[in-house]
Amino acid sequence: MKPCQTWLMQFNNVLLLLFILFLPTQLGKHFFFDFSYLSGVRVDYLAPTIYLTDILALILIFLNLKSVIRWFINKKILILLLILLINLLFSQNIFISVYRYIKVLEIIGILFIFRQARLSKKLLLSGFLIGAVFELLLATAQFINKHSLQGLLYFFGERPLDLSLPGVAKASLNGVEILRPYGTFSHPNSLAGFYLLIYFFILTSKKFTNTFAKNILLLVCSLLIFLSFSKVAIATYLLFNFIYLWKSHLKKTCKLCLTSRIFVLLVVSLVFLQATTDPLSLKKRLQLMQNAFSIIAKNPIFGVGIGNYLPVQHQFPERFAGLINQPVHNIFLLLTSEIGILSIVGFGILFFQELKKAIKNAPYIFFVILLTGIFDHYWLTLQQNFLLIGVILGVL
Repeated sequence: MKPCQTWLMQFNNVLLLLFILFLPTQLGKHFFFDFSYLSGVRVDYLAPTIYLTDILALILIFLNLKSVIRWFINKKILILLLILLINLLFSQNIFISVYRYIKVLEIIGILFIFRQARLSKKLLLSGFLIGAVFELLLATAQFINKHSLQGLLYFFGERPLDLSLPGVAKASLNGVEILRPYGTFSHPNSLAGFYLLIYFFILTSKKFTNTFAKNILLLVCSLLIFLSFSKVAIATYLLFNFIYLWKSHLKKTCKLCLTSRIFVLLVVSLVFLQATTDPLSLKKRLQLMQNAFSIIAKNPIFGVGIGNYLPVQHQFPERFAGLINQPVHNIFLLLTSEIGILSIVGFGILFFQELKKAIKNAPYIFFVILLTGIFDHYWLTLQQNFLLIGVILGVL
């Protein structure tokens, strides 16, 4: 191999590691245009944003441009992009849709980059572990202090947090009010979903041979999931761990070990699940689902345009303060309302074989996204979770 090629490969690996390290962060520059405001209120979901991870992704794609282009001219990828391009013609606001279309191009590129990367499993594990430890330390500090730390951490994406601020996620445990830690994420649920996916990716993958580092990462991910007080994430964590343990060799070799592990998981999970979060959470989610069904009923074939859910929902009456600026907490309703039933059916037919392979080869990964996606929107709307799907699927 030529020295120039060796250098480029090493540089590529460094960028891959940096991308993984900065994936949990949200350092970025938001650009607020007229369409980024709803009734005079700035909405981050509608603001085109350039994140540090976007810049790293762009450099990685540029370094692998020839092979990336070959990947993009794959027949199925081209059909997918063409369907979404047609969707732009029916968009309520084409500028929002163009931005989301670029994000789709980005995740497809990232998926390919990690699919063909020669990044060692040791570096991949190290990248996830360093990021997780950083998030755990920050989340623990937020939990103890009941407010954000700010300072330099602002540049990693830490939002201003305080129990007295409206809209901040809180929980109550035995009468004590708790700040649900955000880390560098937009919401504790997003933090929980991110590390829930990494947890089951690491747990079920046979590629990672460093047992010590693997177990440490699993422990850190577990602590972050519990500290988030996300009921959906904790319940999913509990359910899939039961299934994993029940299918493991412990059932035959050590039933006492199996029973004790399940008992510990159940007790710890129930401690955090008994915490009271937003008492109106269910009513709010049902209201958002009702809005989504109304949007789908009015725009069933082509949807309202990718990324245009919020401006259309804003036309509905607001029953809960600030709720109208939130996407429906269901990725399937959100996607259907934006791209229409026709596109959903088309994608299902187009990627049916890939879907079957995903369920067969990585069932935990598939069902983690499926189950959490029924109750939240972050897999489609938030930078860290969205790009993590590309990384995980690429590596798999």
